Order: sequence, then structure tokens, then C-alpha cells
Amino acid sequence: MKKPYLVFLFLFLFMLTGGCVKRGIDPNTLKSPDEKALYDLMVARCHALNTKDMNLFRQIYTKNSPELEWIENVGIPMWESNGMNFNIPSLTKISIIDNDAAASFVLKGNNRSGKSFVYSVEALYLKEGTQWKIESTGHR
Repeated sequence: MKKPYLVFLFLFLFMLTGGCVKRGIDPNTLKSPDEKALYDLMVARCHALNTKDMNLFRQIYTKNSPELEWIENVGIPMWESNGMNFNIPSLTKISIIDNDAAASFVLKGNNRSGKSFVYSVEALYLKEGTQWKIESTGHR
């Protein structure tokens, strides 16, 4: 009688330690203004992705970000033709060292044909003066 419970317990522990059960960081628990600013930039990026607003991308990315040209020439036309829509991300990791930062997010979305997807997005940030800006992002 105890064997099915043991199997369930081992399966649960395997999933927990194997990374199947992911724990995120609640954005409401972010303490420093810098951490909040980094999260808010990713939320703004999701909004820019949904509205395909190049002006908003220019406001949240660094001036010399190589990603801006790709967004304008490839990204926005691709997202418009596929009808991409992205949901607000959940934060999984954040690290700040002086004027550099990195964060990991889980970004969910769907397209016009009903396909849903989940991306793990890594973002690199730089501080320009007193403001944080996105330098680049990547997903897998």
C-alpha cells in the first residue's frame, strides 16, 4: 500500500530537483529601486512588442544597442505578419553589479494562428547616467 506513495514522492522530488518545478521571483518583493527598474523595463519591452512601437523600443534600449536595428528591420515586420502577442513576464533571476545587470524572465505569448509558446529570455542592462536601459536580449 505504501509503494504507490513512495513512487509519487520520488517522482515529485525528481521534478523539484530536476528543474521541472520552477520558482519565480514575485515582482512585489523586489526591494531595491534598481531591481524594480529592471523588471519595469522588461514589462515595457513586452508592451513595445505587443504594440510594435519602435519609439518605445528606442526609449528602453541603450543608444547603441545592436538589437534596435534588428527589431526595426526584421522583428517588427515578423511580429506583425505573425500576429504575435506577448504576456507580461515572470522574473526568475536578477543580478546587479555596479552599472551592469542581467536578468532572466519567462515570457509567454501566442500568435494569430493560435500557437502558444514560452520563451526563457535573458536580458543584459546598462546604466546610462541614472537610468537603466536594455542593452540586448536573447531567448531560447
